[in-house]
Amino acid sequence: MLYLRASLAAFILLGTSILTADAQSRKVDGRVLTSDSLPRIQVTVHRDFDYVGKFDFVLKGIAKGERYVFVDADQTKKIRRLFIAQFEGFLPDQPHTYNYNFDDAALMAGQKFRQNTYAFSNSVAERESPDAEAALTVKFLRARGFEIEDELMMSRFLTVPDAERKNELILFYLENASSSGKKIADFYSGDTETEVWQKISVGLTSRSRKAFKVSALP
Repeated sequence: MLYLRASLAAFILLGTSILTADAQSRKVDGRVLTSDSLPRIQVTVHRDFDYVGKFDFVLKGIAKGERYVFVDADQTKKIRRLFIAQFEGFLPDQPHTYNYNFDDAALMAGQKFRQNTYAFSNSVAERESPDAEAALTVKFLRARGFEIEDELMMSRFLTVPDAERKNELILFYLENASSSGKKIADFYSGDTETEVWQKISVGLTSRSRKAFKVSALP
């Protein structure tokens, strides 16, 4: 029993030390996020956004992550847009890998990024997964006095930077669904995207690409 306790303590310390090391390898200066670890990359966010902080999370007991949150909000702190950089990796004892198809993926700063769009409800996400990133982000923002709408549209850029496929970086650009003059109910028919969403997502993708710039570190 003593051996098991010692082993468990060592594993907890290992996981904590890895998370601390990752946090120390990343920093934000104004609107510029620099990561010196998986991947070595710099993300510059559009001047309309302000950095409001980061938080750590553990996903389903198998992965750890960090979210760096940038906000475009009005004077009353009502959010118009969000930009989030999420660094995530499986815990050392996990056999899982991130297996995505990067055929036809865009190349940014030497990394292949696959991109897609979708829309979601914060209240549904919180109800279905209260400990997941979406719900935690809403709590994080509300704790800082921000008001966030329930229905959001998202453009997501994802890369897996290591050969072992144990880590990923996801860049999220989000807008209020209300800015389109539509609701999520207009975007999907069951699991099928409607023509309304297909048209809106084209513009969303275009705007998301203008919201940030990715550069490689020397």
